[in-house]
Amino acid sequence: MRKPTTALHHLLASALLLLASTTAVTVTAAGAEAAPTPDGACTDGSGVTVVVDLTDLEGELEVGCAAGDPATGRAALTAAGFTASDASSGMICAINASPDPCPETFAGSYWSYWSAEPAGTWIAQQVGADASDPAPGGFEGWRYNDGASGPGVLPAALGSSDPTPVRSPTPTTMTGTSVGVDASSSVLYLIGVAMVGAALLIGALVVARRRRAASNSSD
Repeated sequence: MRKPTTALHHLLASALLLLASTTAVTVTAAGAEAAPTPDGACTDGSGVTVVVDLTDLEGELEVGCAAGDPATGRAALTAAGFTASDASSGMICAINASPDPCPETFAGSYWSYWSAEPAGTWIAQQVGADASDPAPGGFEGWRYNDGASGPGVLPAALGSSDPTPVRSPTPTTMTGTSVGVDASSSVLYLIGVAMVGAALLIGALVVARRRRAASNSSD
């Protein structure tokens, strides 16, 4: 009996590739759902509220909550939903990809690092974010400027009665929950389409083999 045609082999390979692609999408969607995003100040007094002031970079003032007791200022920053990029020196040179590109040399502005008590004012940190130990219930602040002033909102304005007064009314990032729901629906749809397509291709391959076998036997 002759081997199946090359075209059928190509179709079957395409179906398997589509199934593998949908598996990769599933993994990516799960990762997106787990990633935290800045979502307002801590409201129970047990975490560390992190304020990132992007207004000097034509952005917004963002507020996130690092739950529990983060070990360092960098840990609090990332746990609150922000991403930090380092220069070759090891210093944080960009937060949430701002500025872009991440500056490698000092040009007058940098990510100044601050701390504050709930009813206090911003005080410049005397140690770096990798050496600091934020206190639960406290506030951490970041602002890209010349270091002369802290974030443009005081901790008292971020109380539990109105934890997000300075956030953008139209956030540019979706929360992890919404990303997970939308991605899961899309993944299920793609998997269904891929399975139907693979079944049809396999069926076509079986029919072709049977017809070829019947043709050979009749000869």
